[in-house]
Amino acid sequence: MAQLNLSRAGHLLRDQKTISASWDRCLNQHGLDQWSRRHETVVRRERVRDSIESLGPLFSACRSQVHHIFQNIVGSGHAVILTDKSGTIIEFEVQSALEALFRQSGLRRGADWSESREGTNGIGTAIAEKKSLTVYRDQHFHNDHASLTCTGTPVFDVTGDVLALFDVSSIGRKDDPEILAHTRALLEMSARLITRRNFQDHFSEQWILRFHRDAERVGLLEEGLLALDQNGRVIGADEQAMAHLSLKDRGDVIGVGIDQVFDADRDQLAEQLAKEGRMPARLDVSQQYLAAERDMYARLVEPKPASQHSRLHPVRRSFQVGVRPQRRIPEAKRPQSQSTSSALMKLVGNDAYLSDLADKAVKLFNHDVPLLISGETGVGKDSFARALHESSVRSKQPFVAVNCGALPENLLEGELFGYKPGAFTGAQASGFKGQILAANGGTLLLDEIGDMPLSAQTRLLQVLERRQVTPLGSSTGVDLDIRLLAATHQPLEVLCRKGLFREDLYYRICGFTLNLPSLRERTDLEHLVSKFLPGRSLANPDHFSEDVRRLLLGYGWPGNIRQLKHVLTTAAILAEEAPIDVAHLQISDLETCSKGPEVHAMAQSSDEVSTTALLDFSHHEKAMIEDVLSRNRWNVSRSATQLGVS
Repeated sequence: MAQLNLSRAGHLLRDQKTISASWDRCLNQHGLDQWSRRHETVVRRERVRDSIESLGPLFSACRSQVHHIFQNIVGSGHAVILTDKSGTIIEFEVQSALEALFRQSGLRRGADWSESREGTNGIGTAIAEKKSLTVYRDQHFHNDHASLTCTGTPVFDVTGDVLALFDVSSIGRKDDPEILAHTRALLEMSARLITRRNFQDHFSEQWILRFHRDAERVGLLEEGLLALDQNGRVIGADEQAMAHLSLKDRGDVIGVGIDQVFDADRDQLAEQLAKEGRMPARLDVSQQYLAAERDMYARLVEPKPASQHSRLHPVRRSFQVGVRPQRRIPEAKRPQSQSTSSALMKLVGNDAYLSDLADKAVKLFNHDVPLLISGETGVGKDSFARALHESSVRSKQPFVAVNCGALPENLLEGELFGYKPGAFTGAQASGFKGQILAANGGTLLLDEIGDMPLSAQTRLLQVLERRQVTPLGSSTGVDLDIRLLAATHQPLEVLCRKGLFREDLYYRICGFTLNLPSLRERTDLEHLVSKFLPGRSLANPDHFSEDVRRLLLGYGWPGNIRQLKHVLTTAAILAEEAPIDVAHLQISDLETCSKGPEVHAMAQSSDEVSTTALLDFSHHEKAMIEDVLSRNRWNVSRSATQLGVS
């Protein structure tokens, strides 16, 4: 039956052997039935988020390529897809009118399209075969997918394993070979671009030799890349380098001296490349790596300046000869001034977890990864966002914060996107620029984004996808260059399941989640007290009584930092120059809150405690954990060690 279907669907003969092998795997290895009714497999949102986070800054580049591809084929009825290395869809772009149709076919975020789950298809099979592939209509193994046409192209990591995959899919179309070939070429160009960027980022602290048989193509996507250590040995080779050197296995070149790849003494080679500067130098490929043509042209790119490997030994002096190519430091890697880099560190205090989170935030923010700041009310989400902006490469540009929950629904769109004069009744006669355009070139914080109405969510999604905003009443869009931050105390994933928040918008704003800890989870309360009350120390009995110290450290702080600040400010005013005592503290339910979890457990109603034995155990376990946390001043690591749990 497999052979019958394959012979009827021989649309691209060059893929026939690959597809035949895939059908055999589906039958004999995966144990699939092509006629069984398929139920899509959708992974948990946490898994999608983990896949996105594993790509790090590369995800933003991949997403930009998805949008670029879509813009080249928009209106053709195709969807553009990005998957992780296992075949799970993590990014998806399609015309809104066709979104429901593709979802019915199982093409949506979170869907698992690995070959072992969905049979022969342009995503899973391209990953399994590690090469570009078009699967046309009934070349798909499962009968349910016979209306699909899928073209997939993998992105590779520095070892040659699949890192991600770009795919273009259509439903019910009968594209001719020329259209499919054009689509495939477009995908391969994007995949090669991301693969190349990943290689250069990975080996940014090493020398990189760029070469091609055509001098004019050195510096373009067709060039090969070899990464060299400080001794001139090859430690990395990209896919193009493998092709140029006719290599099937990276092991044939990894660890080999560059003078063994090219017929030249290592010192002379380094000197020649340095002398040529920006112009490619002619090299001869050695006999054992002889490709179709022996002549190659190459340039040598030095490591980033701060690298400890900024010299090649023993050819150190040779690589200092001549004019080195001037490297433009990417925006994300430009050194920050001491004043701006300290803004976030000053805010987070001495808490180790928060300091680590701040480091990650700055790196990701500078690489244009959209960040979602979550946490309880009062933990300082707005302050964290402002400090992050001040610590970034955009510190001199505008920072605009919009509270999505504070504006009436009928005014929110005009406030965000702006409007032209006379766009609606009550509009300002001069029009309004809008907060998004006000943030152009800088940072936009969408605070309490969980309260944004669905109508505004749809408009915002379009703006983020197109990187362009069109004011109300205007037909002309304005290009955008903003860093996006969003903040919420609500569980957006729950809102997505309830249909109260758009899932596609969630993935647009959540490249990485910054979970700010509550005050009771932080280990630097004494630092915060000194920060809010300069000149007073919690450990000094002349400043705080022992009872106050004990109560402040044991209190649960439901209002978090905002509550702490108000309590301390009020107490300092009342105490004047005297030590702050219990009478000066304005904390509701102070006695109950400070006595620990045993009091809370005893205060529960009898019917609540006696529902089931399981619930009793749950309450006991919770009380025990909270007790240990309280005694350890909410140091999570120390408490986990004492309890023997994660």
